[in-house]
Amino acid sequence: MSSTAGAFHQQHQSQQQSPRSPIVAAAVAAAAAIGAVSGGSAGGVVGWTNKRSPIHHLTTSQDVINQGKCLCGEYIRARLKRSGLLNRKILQRLRNSMEHCMAGSGGLGGGAVVREALPILNGMGEELERMHPRLYSNVSRQISNEPWGELTEPDTVGYLLHVVAKDLFKSGITWGKVISLFAIAGGLAVDCVRQDHADYLQQLIEGTADVIEEDLSGWLVERGGWLGLQDHVHPPQPEISVTGWVSITALTLAVIYIVSLFLRVIGSGYAEPERSTN
Repeated sequence: MSSTAGAFHQQHQSQQQSPRSPIVAAAVAAAAAIGAVSGGSAGGVVGWTNKRSPIHHLTTSQDVINQGKCLCGEYIRARLKRSGLLNRKILQRLRNSMEHCMAGSGGLGGGAVVREALPILNGMGEELERMHPRLYSNVSRQISNEPWGELTEPDTVGYLLHVVAKDLFKSGITWGKVISLFAIAGGLAVDCVRQDHADYLQQLIEGTADVIEEDLSGWLVERGGWLGLQDHVHPPQPEISVTGWVSITALTLAVIYIVSLFLRVIGSGYAEPERSTN
């Protein structure tokens, strides 16, 4: 966690209580649902074709943190656009926030990872929003004890996301939960802008990066980084070995021989009555 987020955590622990359990319980259920349909409807939304990238195996912990930060900024941009809240000033603010993370995301390969993973992340996040509109709207009112979910300080959003994430991932990590985390961050971004706190978006992106560093980086590296989303949405088909192809060919020829033999027997059966009649 960054020093800013850590200081805020200590300073506000007495002021903020744990998030209400309903949003976490609902987020876990939503994550399970999106995981169950990832090969079907969500995959259709994404429109991705399975082609493994050659940079898949070059992922490090720092890579997934920086790339995750970029993905968060891009996801927030897409969410604000879907909500009709994106303007030039906010867009420039988001670009400034992502400038450093893109530079440290693993060079050209890191940029390719972000470009490949983003459509999948956005598509599945949008699917979550469509399936559970109440869960991913007015998020600050669901997890903050402030009146009407008011975001009173810049670090508030990062802190709230951090507490929700701890509860969300305490029973294990899945791709569905990771996508749900981004959808929650997108909902908080909408709350920031609607409360005239667009300047809080930077802290929200940093807070997401802190969660990735603390809770998700090791899990992501084990799955090939953010490109692991590809295998989650469309698991790669097993390749058929040479022996397998030989077996298939032999089986096909055997079937053809049996069918031809069967047809020959039937044909001779019809020919016998004709000869006896003549």
